[in-house]
Amino acid sequence: MLNSVGAILLDTRSIQKYVFSCNRLKTNIGASFLVDSIFSDLMVNKILPSLNLKMPEFSWNEVDNVQMLEDDSIECEVAYIGGGNMIILVRKQDEDVIELCKKIVGSWSKEILIKAPGLKTGAAIGMLDIDSEHFQKSLGILYKQLKDNQNTILPQVDVPYVGFTLECDYSGKTAEYLRGRVEDSIINEFDNKMVSAEIVAKSSAYNVATEKLKEEYKDILGNRFDFVTKFDNLGYKDNESYISVVHIDGNNMGIKFASCKNMQERKKLSLRTAQIVKRGFYKLLKSVVIDFKEGIYDKSLNINKMKNRYLPIRPIIIGGDDITFVCPGRLGLEYAKRFIQFVSKEQLLDEKLYSNAQSYAGKIFNNQNIKVNNNMSCCAGVAIVPAKYPFYRAYELAEQLCGSAKKKSREDDESFVDFAILHGDMSPTLDQLCVQQYEAPEGYLHYGPYCITQEQNDKSNINDLFSLIEKIKKVPNNKIKDLRNVLNEDNHSIVRFLENCPEVENILKDELQKEDVGASDLWQYMKNEKILKTRYVDAIELIDFSLKV
Repeated sequence: MLNSVGAILLDTRSIQKYVFSCNRLKTNIGASFLVDSIFSDLMVNKILPSLNLKMPEFSWNEVDNVQMLEDDSIECEVAYIGGGNMIILVRKQDEDVIELCKKIVGSWSKEILIKAPGLKTGAAIGMLDIDSEHFQKSLGILYKQLKDNQNTILPQVDVPYVGFTLECDYSGKTAEYLRGRVEDSIINEFDNKMVSAEIVAKSSAYNVATEKLKEEYKDILGNRFDFVTKFDNLGYKDNESYISVVHIDGNNMGIKFASCKNMQERKKLSLRTAQIVKRGFYKLLKSVVIDFKEGIYDKSLNINKMKNRYLPIRPIIIGGDDITFVCPGRLGLEYAKRFIQFVSKEQLLDEKLYSNAQSYAGKIFNNQNIKVNNNMSCCAGVAIVPAKYPFYRAYELAEQLCGSAKKKSREDDESFVDFAILHGDMSPTLDQLCVQQYEAPEGYLHYGPYCITQEQNDKSNINDLFSLIEKIKKVPNNKIKDLRNVLNEDNHSIVRFLENCPEVENILKDELQKEDVGASDLWQYMKNEKILKTRYVDAIELIDFSLKV
């Protein structure tokens, strides 16, 4: 039986910075496509076929087994691609397998300098036991080597400069390209400025990326609908120029993959994860089209801006357990909720892998009560920011919010979402934002993260939040403003406010299902955090960022 083969572990580094470093949507989308294509296209379709090694008859994602285990004549196989990683298995009689692996990595790296300048990658090479009890140990050695390489090697990611000193306005690197050097249509978009090779590569990839996306969702888009090329066409109104940057990431995926006992299990899990995420986005997109046709957005969005064809959602990254998309500020939480509800209905782990993951999680956290969900679970961060806000900072905030949601999901592996709203030119981290906006004399003004997949006794479910928003919308605007202000003051101010605002008092009675309510009922004591929190500021802030009925 086959045991040890040569293995190449490839990795892409600083993906987010590479994709989101520019505020141009086309450049972001092109960059995302390049990150994906260096594995799925460049390595699979160009580098590996050039080596004249016998490959499997079927592509890596067409079958869920490792074909090398069943066919001794196969010399090279892509084991899996996912999560920014790729593993290639290599064996060759009468040839140094490690040297062959080095040759593959070298050829790939040179091509990346040309096809995707600026993209940082990493590699580790070694022997891997793909179907034995030593699989996890040998894979761990590869990952350790990859980490060590990342810490000690500074890769050359751009072709060396040729004497130019003009700086590209978009990437900060040397500007080498002007009209005539590349397609005029690309350079025209930059007002005929000189730009770097990195920006040209990203922009050139946009059209290919868009056509691929349209082909993937052609049965939903048809001939009527299209994805936007500029944020302005998302449909936010002129006096509401906010977008939502939504980042969603799978829960405890490291634990779930580490629980795989061999390469075959790991490959199956990788394929299953990608399939669930793609189906989830497909269902989300379908629901958006139905909403559009039924006029759900007519009151909330500027339909004229959308030219009756642009959808109010633009995917940037759909890969593995990771998804990032942009939509109008009013729709971010709703779309995050929908996507997570769709994927959470799908089983991710079979019985064996679920048992392994549950046991492994208990050891890692030294707590046997830790729960692992056998269905797909994930968390979302929704950054609601001005449309002109630096995109990379907005993405960073969305990622931090997703991390905040993940902290709350650790014990039960349920799906949560957290959000933040930035106004003006604010550029804080999430920690700074919490101090600046949420700390008050009586407690904490932000109630999130909110659970999406399970009811919560403390009403921290997203549906409870949406319900509260609708109730507060019926309160006079001046009273809503006063409530927001007094919650940032002392208890005496809150008492006086309630005495003069029966509308809010009635909401409290309805929410708590009791007749006698007071200032303390605006707050909920959170045992795990040992702090008082209020739901009402979140609801007030989201009035302007929810759908108009």
